[in-house]
Amino acid sequence: MKILTLTTQYANNYGALLQCYALSRVLNRKSDIECQVLQYFPEGYNKSWTLWPPVNDFRSLFKNIYSLIRIDLVLVRLRKQKLIRKFISEYIPLTPIKYKRKEILAHPPKADCYICGSDQIWNFQFRIDFTFFLDFTYENEKCKRMAYAPSIAVPWSDEQSIMVKPYLERFHYLSIRENSNLEQVKSLVPYKDVQVVVDPVFLLDQSEWNKIAKPSPIGEPYIFCYFLSVSELAVETVKKLRELTGYKVVHLNLNALDKFNSDYEIRIADPADFIGLIRNASLICTNSFHCSAFSVIYKKNFCFIPKNMGNERVESLLQIFQLNNIFLSEKRLNNLSIDDLIIDYSKGEASGKAFIEASKNYLFNAIYEK
Repeated sequence: MKILTLTTQYANNYGALLQCYALSRVLNRKSDIECQVLQYFPEGYNKSWTLWPPVNDFRSLFKNIYSLIRIDLVLVRLRKQKLIRKFISEYIPLTPIKYKRKEILAHPPKADCYICGSDQIWNFQFRIDFTFFLDFTYENEKCKRMAYAPSIAVPWSDEQSIMVKPYLERFHYLSIRENSNLEQVKSLVPYKDVQVVVDPVFLLDQSEWNKIAKPSPIGEPYIFCYFLSVSELAVETVKKLRELTGYKVVHLNLNALDKFNSDYEIRIADPADFIGLIRNASLICTNSFHCSAFSVIYKKNFCFIPKNMGNERVESLLQIFQLNNIFLSEKRLNNLSIDDLIIDYSKGEASGKAFIEASKNYLFNAIYEK
């Protein structure tokens, strides 16, 4: 059976690539399945790779000027990108043909089953591209169309909902990643069995991830910090965690400055390094969904610094695995103790395993159902 998955395989982002790898990996473990990841490149796909972002406000202008001053950081980013591209070529089974919107509509790739998801492919705050709703497959009458764990995050507006409804109707199997979006999707297609399933990274267990994880270069207890953007609350939290634990601070830094004054600053790393740094951390502080997800997979003590949007994804994790509150606020930080950092994974272990198993069953029952 030939399966093509469609997701954010183009992203310069650890979580996006690891969830892409996980779904293709879990499918290709079946002897009767051949899964490839569509090399689809939506409009603006290279934004995360560009060294010199377009100047459309003062902040982007400042970043470009700073990059000119700190050319060493540009060279570091180039080395990191080379490492990530190597990971993509080694671990993700890409289609030999590359597509953009015009090409995929004109010459749709053939498959028995198409699966879109996971990641934020249905988040219209980022883009509206109905390729991610598998509209290019409509002429293939014998195929299956399936959505596995796409994230909507920000609810669709009334106008967007009307626009999306016909595309949702064409899916044979429909699931999403967050509980917070379930009612809206159900209201648009009430006659469909819409389910919430886990992100693909949970379809592989620790032993599977250990096969690709690289050893951590840090030989002492450490707080692992990974932030898509660093807020003042993040800085204050890491400072407090350092005081409470006495651990060294390891910062996998995506930004220009190291605002944590970290003991170990890491800038050149690929997704396998990312997993290894989480696996060997004593404590984790982040605002990333996938860093939180791998913290759960490895049963790490971690805390989450809320962002302006997208926190629902982590709230879903807390519900699925019955975790105590890992969200930090300025108020909680003031009274934070060592005991507050300890996560009891035993409470939700059975329910978490059951939910993962249910997600796997949903995936394969949909694929094999006649």
